[in-house]
Amino acid sequence: MTPYKYTVDRTVLQIFATATKAQRQKLLQVFDGLAAHPFQVGDSIQLDHTGRPCQVKRFDDWMITYWPEHLACQIHILAAENLRR
Repeated sequence: MTPYKYTVDRTVLQIFATATKAQRQKLLQVFDGLAAHPFQVGDSIQLDHTGRPCQVKRFDDWMITYWPEHLACQIHILAAENLRR
């Protein structure tokens, strides 16, 4: 299988930039895990503004919204919400 890469939305990048070191490490672990296992199904599905189904999955204290683009071998990470805040 071709290795997947991930992209992050600007809002996710802003959250990452203001996160603590431990939170950044956890987010990187989650992002790498999604790229390593791109076919995992989320806990729920949410449609984006174009009607595309996006996966929503909880990873410990984080709720991550993403969609896999299998043709391009990419995971697009659209949102990250810290559930502890």
